Amino acid sequence: MMANSLNPVRDRRSSGINVRPYDNKELLLFPAAIGDFLPDDDLAHVVDEAVEQIDLTSYYRRISSVGNSSYHPAIMLKIWFYGYATKTYSSRKIEEKLYKDVAFIYLAGMQKPDFKTISEFRRKNLFELKNSFVVILQICQRLGLTKLGEISIDSKVMKANASAARVYDEKQLLKEREIIEKTIQEYLEKTNQVDLEEDQKFGPAKRGNELPEDIRKKENRIQKMKQIVKQLKQAQAKLKQSGKKKINLTDEDTQFQKDKSRIIPGYRAQVAVDSKKQIIVANDVTAEQCDASQLIPMVDQTCENVKELKRADNPRHLWGEKEKLKIIADSRYNSELNLVELETKEEVDAYIPDMKEQAKKRGRKTPEGSPFHLSKFNFNQEENSFICPAGKKLNYIKRMRYRNRWVYIYTCKECNHCPHFGKCTTDKKGRSIWVSEHAHLVKKMRQKLSTEEGKKIYGKRKTIVEPVLGNLSQNLGFREFLLRGLHKVKGEFSLMCIAHNLLKIAKFVKQWAVSLKEALSMSELLAVLDIS
Repeated sequence: MMANSLNPVRDRRSSGINVRPYDNKELLLFPAAIGDFLPDDDLAHVVDEAVEQIDLTSYYRRISSVGNSSYHPAIMLKIWFYGYATKTYSSRKIEEKLYKDVAFIYLAGMQKPDFKTISEFRRKNLFELKNSFVVILQICQRLGLTKLGEISIDSKVMKANASAARVYDEKQLLKEREIIEKTIQEYLEKTNQVDLEEDQKFGPAKRGNELPEDIRKKENRIQKMKQIVKQLKQAQAKLKQSGKKKINLTDEDTQFQKDKSRIIPGYRAQVAVDSKKQIIVANDVTAEQCDASQLIPMVDQTCENVKELKRADNPRHLWGEKEKLKIIADSRYNSELNLVELETKEEVDAYIPDMKEQAKKRGRKTPEGSPFHLSKFNFNQEENSFICPAGKKLNYIKRMRYRNRWVYIYTCKECNHCPHFGKCTTDKKGRSIWVSEHAHLVKKMRQKLSTEEGKKIYGKRKTIVEPVLGNLSQNLGFREFLLRGLHKVKGEFSLMCIAHNLLKIAKFVKQWAVSLKEALSMSELLAVLDIS
């Protein structure tokens, strides 16, 4: 039996909205409340109090004003957040736990939405879930869990909910479509033949016996085959529009990704992680097969989230107005175009080595080891020329466009009589060197990373971001997406990152033996005490 709640409805914003009444703090005769079944420091309490910090207005807008009352969005957020934080990613498993697991029963206030309702909420609110990530991030910042000075960016290949056997190129799509269309045509011809035979046997006005078993089975499949033909046509159009060579019919957005020693249909999950407590400050998912194109979008999202934290009414602002955000990433994110773009961002101080420099530091053989490599040529700025190791001059010839950038070409006309001809160059026209217009930015980055401070900052990269990726895949078991399509997996990965940050919050409040509400009310004091 339930006693009437002693407190008025806490959420006045849902007044007049077509939602079912919801109050999971309603008192019971025994025990006093559902939450009393759980320890005071249980993760469920943190999730419960964290969701209460979220403005649900955007979720309310998606609720229909007609039909049956919808479940309160607070319920759905709490059970999804808690589900991802406890390795429960399936809506069917969450529904099962709503009957058996005390934590889920508590968070849902003893209400029991079915798995379709639970799944539909996630599918319909992917954009809102992405925004809720920032709210959880604000809680981390208020508790002093973020320093917002050094941010490390990295990625992890995650398998898509798709089979490699369902990957087709344009010729294979056309062939598959022709086979199915031929099967449909054969079926129709066979059906017409059966109709003629029955007319002769039973007469045109009589029904006769049922069709033969094989025909009857094919008749049940005809609509499905037509749907497959339609899907193949759509896949052909999408493949042509995207410019890709192949497409996966199960998940058309996914691409083959190299993951260590295997190649799988998947996505690249991107994270930006703060250095203090390994809080994820930005996340994204891409189907691109390289990371270089994702650096600037991740930097922009990180800066925007940090600015959002500064705009919020928080007691602590650890990132000063003039202090630059140190962005650390490995060589896979380096490109000349990225270096150019980073130069325009006054709030960012990047530490990203190039692949050639990394290979040299690891002791691998590189072209720079040759006595006639470009690095051995001295530039004469006054004459705009290079002097080779043999003392010959390479004069400026022209500028040309190459791979989305301008390059300057210098050529020597005295190579035919040089004793090093054949080693330095075999071109009878003489040795030429191409210098990118952005070569000075590459040199500038190398010089920065060669300093003691640069080495120290870049050396933190592995200890900042790699444990987070390991936690997501190993501890939380999130190695494969359940949803399909780029838009959906972006929302799913946001849920995963929210779960990671919630676990960090739970660890913090457990350490200080307080509730999240208490921690937020005394956040300044706790942040000062937590000097680690």
